[in-house]
Amino acid sequence: MSSRKSSRPRCPVCGLHLERCLCAELPVLDLPTRFVFVQHNRERHKPTSTGRAAAAALRAPILWYGAQNEAMETGPLTEPDLDYVVLFPADDAQVAGPELLQTAPGRRRCVVILDGTWHQCSRMARRAAHVADFPKVSLPPGGPSRWGIRHAPRPEAVCTFEAATRLVELLHGPDVARPMERFFLELTARMHAQRGSLPPGHDDDDDD
Repeated sequence: MSSRKSSRPRCPVCGLHLERCLCAELPVLDLPTRFVFVQHNRERHKPTSTGRAAAAALRAPILWYGAQNEAMETGPLTEPDLDYVVLFPADDAQVAGPELLQTAPGRRRCVVILDGTWHQCSRMARRAAHVADFPKVSLPPGGPSRWGIRHAPRPEAVCTFEAATRLVELLHGPDVARPMERFFLELTARMHAQRGSLPPGHDDDDDD
């Protein structure tokens, strides 16, 4: 029975079973900031990866790192009118804020968001073509992750969709980020319902 359950078709974007698919409610933002997602190849088909939905919401391409016999595409990382930074909490990372939007006339900011486990993202930040050369930025301290689908390696770790949402809020304000936040909360609820679990912080006594 478990094998039949696991073989049920899933949405390739939100990762939910097709009858639970939430993509009709996925907000698509039109922002002055550009985004590029670099996803570790091992995350490419994992249904619990939130990077695909985040990339769709931000109109961003996804580049795959670490595929055997397949070099990572680098075109989106070399556009001459973009100033790139990578969202990764390296020791020398600057905390992201609205000042990140300040660029020279005629140029735009592009944020590279890494999608993978902590170890995979650390490796991509150090080794992926072009990514390793970009300045690093980090999120300021925030609340704990609400995802809870996968084990967090450290208390401050959040999933990719949460990281993207928090970054959008920092750069463009809470009103702009709110549709992503609403989508994420519903995605979390449906994913936990699909797995028969409860989201972090949810208490059975809260149910009517």
